[in-house]
Amino acid sequence: MNTSSATEEVIEIEITAAAHGGDGVGRIAGMVCFVSGALPGDTVRARIVRRSPRAAWAEVESVLTPSPYRESTQACAECPGACAWRAFAYPAQADWKRRIVADSLERIGGIQTEVAWLEQAEYRLGYRTRAVFHGDGTTIGYFVPRTHMVVPMEACPLNHARLNDAFQRLQMPGIRGDIQVAVNPEGQDIMVFLRDEAAALKEHFPQTNTRLDRVRHQFMFDGVPVVNGVFSQSSLLLNRMLRAHTDACIGGAGSLLDLYCGNGNLSLHHAGSARVCGIDHAGAAIRAAASLAPGVYIEGEEAHMARLLKKQSWEVILLDPPRTGARALVEALAAARAQKIVYVSCDPATLARDLRGIMAAGWSLTQATVVDMFPYTPHVETVCVLEQ
Repeated sequence: MNTSSATEEVIEIEITAAAHGGDGVGRIAGMVCFVSGALPGDTVRARIVRRSPRAAWAEVESVLTPSPYRESTQACAECPGACAWRAFAYPAQADWKRRIVADSLERIGGIQTEVAWLEQAEYRLGYRTRAVFHGDGTTIGYFVPRTHMVVPMEACPLNHARLNDAFQRLQMPGIRGDIQVAVNPEGQDIMVFLRDEAAALKEHFPQTNTRLDRVRHQFMFDGVPVVNGVFSQSSLLLNRMLRAHTDACIGGAGSLLDLYCGNGNLSLHHAGSARVCGIDHAGAAIRAAASLAPGVYIEGEEAHMARLLKKQSWEVILLDPPRTGARALVEALAAARAQKIVYVSCDPATLARDLRGIMAAGWSLTQATVVDMFPYTPHVETVCVLEQ
């Protein structure tokens, strides 16, 4: 078997599944093959770009027989990285996202459970209010998947109209690196964040910050501060669905510990009716949340979070960690004195890993729901509830 990192071998392959990350999955000569650009049900001609002893990776060259789930033979040509599943029809796309989460929970976590689905169909397009573009000094756009090559584009159908308008205004020479843009879909705010100073941008976008700015621009949306250069959900519109669902999971808890709380997105509105403590390492986000709820939000790393878990009891522990998960807190979460843990995750694999460790201490998974925050992309947001 050829195990070289690259090859020009071209194959025909039937795609039978979708993998976490969005690749189609098929088999060649008994080996699993992950095919970028393919959907379940497709038969494609693909070029193998990498092999290992147990798997191969390929890229679609042409669709020979389109899947019944394929709405067109190609995704958005101008922003393939952003619209990777633009051709994947609903409700099949929803079904495969649920399957990906269920498979990760079983394969990695040893957990068999039903996975529910929650969506807002009216926001399948034009929903994104925050995006990261890339500049190469000449062009600003999205990266071609698995490369650092910038694709010129006019607009992305997943972006809110105000975000596409801001993107058009960004087009100016000399801009390099990542450019994060966040817009208020119900106001006039347009915030731009980049690593290094770019005077030309500030002339066109007054709400511009760099990593060196301690004081950041912000705007309010649904009672939560959206802070420039600090994580917020990619869609403020779909964030309402996520908040409503986590509220239902939290219930009428009298005390709530919010780990990786960011700007207080999921807990700020509970601060008036419950004992709330939120903690995160992102100082700009914590300062913004604390200005609205003094004494509630504190800056701290995971070691501080673990101490809070061990020191006090809470009715509900809420966590929304980054993609890498909460490995450092699994032991403390498993031993926590709480009635319920609500775990919000954007990565099924690290979610499954962490749940396995928590459940080994006797916690039970009572609910798992995919919240469709990223329509027409393979990204998945999952909310799980564990109880003693």
